[in-house]
Amino acid sequence: MSAIRWLVKVLTSRHYIVRGDSMAPTLRNGDVVLVTGLRRAKAGPGRGDVVVVGEAPPGERRSIKRVVGMPGETVRTDEGTLYVGGVPPAEPYLGGLPAVLGVDTEQWALGPDEYLVLGDNRARSTDSRAYGPVERPRIIGRAWWRYWPPGRAGRL
Repeated sequence: MSAIRWLVKVLTSRHYIVRGDSMAPTLRNGDVVLVTGLRRAKAGPGRGDVVVVGEAPPGERRSIKRVVGMPGETVRTDEGTLYVGGVPPAEPYLGGLPAVLGVDTEQWALGPDEYLVLGDNRARSTDSRAYGPVERPRIIGRAWWRYWPPGRAGRL
């Protein structure tokens, strides 16, 4: 990305302060990230993107989670393993944390405008397992850069 395009992206992004540890080890309590808006964008978020979701769970203002299920897919957990389309996805961002905890079997058939979002710290995250799939209009934006703390600054 050219310096000018990067600067424009920075200037048109909003900042978001991470509250809680549901996205550890990727994001920690107090980290500050830049978020680009998706509400007017033609392309929605992609698998693995970190997104800010409004009203998730209902009544809360915003939360930050990772997209693991895309529109039209079937996602399930079975005996502690996450499956997308019947295949366990590679999730290197978990940093050795368990992909899913518990032995409950759950399944979601995502609609044409629905995403399944989970926290990276699955043991300490209130996410789609609790409140279900998230419709695209509730996704405020994609987190793309952490700028605080400076020692952990960089692309997400």
